[in-house]
Amino acid sequence: MVLGWNTHGKLACPYCMENNKAFKLTNRVKASFFYCHRHLLPPNHRYRKNKNDFFVGKVEKDVAPPYLFGEELFDVVLEYGNIVFGLQSGKQKFSSFGLTYNWVKRSIFWELPYWKTNFLCHNLDVMHIEKNVFENIFNTVMDVKGKTKDNIKSRLDVALFCNSKNIELVCDGSRVAKPRASFVLEKNTQLLVYKWLKSLRFPDGHASNISRLVNTEKCRLYGMKSHDCHVFMQTLIPLPFRDLLPKGYGMH
Repeated sequence: MVLGWNTHGKLACPYCMENNKAFKLTNRVKASFFYCHRHLLPPNHRYRKNKNDFFVGKVEKDVAPPYLFGEELFDVVLEYGNIVFGLQSGKQKFSSFGLTYNWVKRSIFWELPYWKTNFLCHNLDVMHIEKNVFENIFNTVMDVKGKTKDNIKSRLDVALFCNSKNIELVCDGSRVAKPRASFVLEKNTQLLVYKWLKSLRFPDGHASNISRLVNTEKCRLYGMKSHDCHVFMQTLIPLPFRDLLPKGYGMH
């Protein structure tokens, strides 16, 4: 909101902007940033030549996109003129929006004489991003119905872009079976995690009473706030997942 860059779709990243490698998933019809990180690695990094563990069959040879400083961003914003934002924004028609740029306004902060000299003219809402990341990871590993990202459409996309034969859908006549992924806990193990969360106690002021947010009968978490998710991501997740998940998943 400060920068005036819309963080939706394939151009969501305010750092890479139009220089990223995001693409639209075939089955989920959502923007994916699965292939957007390897070109940021050093030129001789071993992951650049890895054809199996990332985008199947692809080697990364591109270099990282240039980092735009405040003065360079200011020149870009000026090219788009006075982009209206707010109640009147619906009357705007820009054919290239979402294709070559995601600017939705020229922020009023650019009128400050020192703003374009800032090294960082924008920032990301880390707490809310962390909340979304936590919910996606936890709900997927715990196989929460309706919340997990490990669904049929995801498995179809996995078959297209990844080298993960062990989790691809299995067709048996008219029936389609979804093999249990190694990163998904079994029901009895999930219950152990929820009972462990139910028994947790924290020092005053460290976090809210997470045990009150746990329903062991339905195996669900309810009412998690941003700070609770932060504590979970930074402190709690490695403890149960490190021992319960296969080697390689629990340590990341």
